[in-house]
Amino acid sequence: MSNYDIKYKKIKLNIVSLAIFLILAVMLGACSQKKEDNGDKKSEEPEYFIYYVDKNETKIVGESYKPVSATKEELVKEYFDALGNEPEDYSLKSVKPENLEIEDFKFNEDNGLSIYFNSAYNNLTDIFEVLCRACIVKTLCQIDGVDDVEFYIDGQPLIGLNDQPISFMNANDFIDDTSVENVYVTVYFSNKKGTALVGTNLKIPMYDGNMSIEKLILESLIAGPEAIKNIDDNVKKTIPDGTELINAWTKDGICYVDFNEKFLDKIPGVKDEVVIYSIVNSLDELSTINKVQFTINGEVKKSYREDIAFDGLFERNLDLVEGSK
Repeated sequence: MSNYDIKYKKIKLNIVSLAIFLILAVMLGACSQKKEDNGDKKSEEPEYFIYYVDKNETKIVGESYKPVSATKEELVKEYFDALGNEPEDYSLKSVKPENLEIEDFKFNEDNGLSIYFNSAYNNLTDIFEVLCRACIVKTLCQIDGVDDVEFYIDGQPLIGLNDQPISFMNANDFIDDTSVENVYVTVYFSNKKGTALVGTNLKIPMYDGNMSIEKLILESLIAGPEAIKNIDDNVKKTIPDGTELINAWTKDGICYVDFNEKFLDKIPGVKDEVVIYSIVNSLDELSTINKVQFTINGEVKKSYREDIAFDGLFERNLDLVEGSK
């Protein structure tokens, strides 16, 4: 074989090898692109949540959930049932009572959903009702074709504290699961005459997670309605000026509240029992609190302004709430 033939065969072999390499490179590139495309498609899949509250009832948290139903009618039932399940995160809990049921629901042309609950909804207390409502609304508004939700109880619209129906609500009306800037609570201030309590739903801003819900309620009472935006002017302050909250904590259903001595000062025009029960009734709105124990600078006092025994445990007094009789 001549040197020419050997050189020709080497060139031919190199050309074939290069062609095979280019083909393999194209195939590998296509496979890689396919994997990337599949990854992109996977990342584009929407994520759904069932909403719960933390054990302290201060914020709403979404836990990842994969629905199985296809239609929006089926999803309403599936999501509502899932709201009653125990969350995987032990620090969270469901707010949906076992006996709460949906008797009927309807969709409208504007992507609204009307839900008709049984009478068990009326057993929810103010703050727990708001939390339950928020979890339901935020969960159901994930359904394609549902932007807003309204509630009916025993066939009647859900009524707010101002005795007005609560209209359609959307997910943005409530605190979210990642950045809690507001906490929804119910506190009791005095009526203008100083003779009765008036319950008020409040959205307290700038909650950073470092203050307990008990302290938030107490600090709101100390600040008074004048320091709160968008509140009716038919209420007035119940805590004396100069009062400081030294500490507040809850154990075994009892909230221990420690004020400085200024709490014992008289508020002109407000009955003493209205002062005490503005605190007790406000704290008792929390499902974790049944009774309240007061101390002044860490010490138990026998009487409050010499008129009311102050060394025992106080329970909610609804007789003092305006309109409750």
